[in-house]
Amino acid sequence: MDRSPIPLLHPMLARQLRRLGIDPEAGPSSPDRWQALLSLVGNTYAEYEQLVYLVTRAERMSTDELQRSQSALAEAEQIAGLGSWTWRPGDEVLRVSPTLASLMQLPAATRELPLVLWLAGMDGADRTLVHDSLRRATRQAVSLTGELRLQMREGVQRWMQYRIVSRPDPERPGQMAVSGTLLDITERMRAEEQVRTLAFQDPLTGLCNRARFFELLGHARSQVHGSGEQLALLFLDLDGFKEINDRHGHDAGDQLLRQVAERLRSTVPPHDPLCRFGGDEFLVLIRADGQQAALEALAEQILAAISAPFEVEGRRLSVGVSIGIAVYPGDAVSTLELVRAADTAMYHAKQHGKGRVRFHHPAHTA
Repeated sequence: MDRSPIPLLHPMLARQLRRLGIDPEAGPSSPDRWQALLSLVGNTYAEYEQLVYLVTRAERMSTDELQRSQSALAEAEQIAGLGSWTWRPGDEVLRVSPTLASLMQLPAATRELPLVLWLAGMDGADRTLVHDSLRRATRQAVSLTGELRLQMREGVQRWMQYRIVSRPDPERPGQMAVSGTLLDITERMRAEEQVRTLAFQDPLTGLCNRARFFELLGHARSQVHGSGEQLALLFLDLDGFKEINDRHGHDAGDQLLRQVAERLRSTVPPHDPLCRFGGDEFLVLIRADGQQAALEALAEQILAAISAPFEVEGRRLSVGVSIGIAVYPGDAVSTLELVRAADTAMYHAKQHGKGRVRFHHPAHTA
């Protein structure tokens, strides 16, 4: 008996025939049997061909949609500066996205990154924190965020916001699947630093401003409180500045103040806070050892530095400075009282001829 030719079946259709108990590899025993087989999958061979076309098209669409989804995800990561990674505890490598490879300045084709290399690029304290977070993520479901610093090529440091998420691994019962992201926030951190600088820095001289100085003074006072250590506050007020400002104008006055600030920087120890308190007034905070002679020596150095002529707009201009000194806790018990005590001592220095130094004395307040 002639056997009908066996058509090349689509794999999905062949699987369906097997579910129906029909061997797709065996030819039909008769035309009647073949017609019965076709009835199970379509009334005509043309419908079968149409079914194959639709199935194939659906599979192709799914593949295309997956590729488009992956492409869109990669594009979104790149636009946002957001890199992603996955890790199975016990593995020695992270699986990284193209954007993460780019963020870390790795070759573009990098898709696996040794865990030890990833951690090695972090600042020491950040490395410890992330390492501990990863250990925690291997034991329980977590969602952790934080900030870290990555060392890039040529010593460049970038700020990253990280996120670590873990959940039970469906493919490995009893174990966790860990993933995360890195977001480049360097520009944001720089902007925040600029805001902090503007908030706490005198725009004319670059010294810290009054708000920042009171913050530093309060912190220093809390450190030495009850320790037996002392703080000395030097209150400086320029002599003759108003006359220069009135005669030569505010631009010349501003230039003079900048130069005064530079001379103070070069005279005052770099670790001691230096502030433009306002106008032509400046403050210096010193950790004192109780020896008045050392404070007097520093004050005399400041007097000498400021008394030398300044070159402003082609003119030689001269100013002096009067200095008042108060000591915590001997002269005051609060930050504001300490500033007032030093200010009062400076006022008495001016009363006694200017260009000199006076320590606070209880009689001054009276």
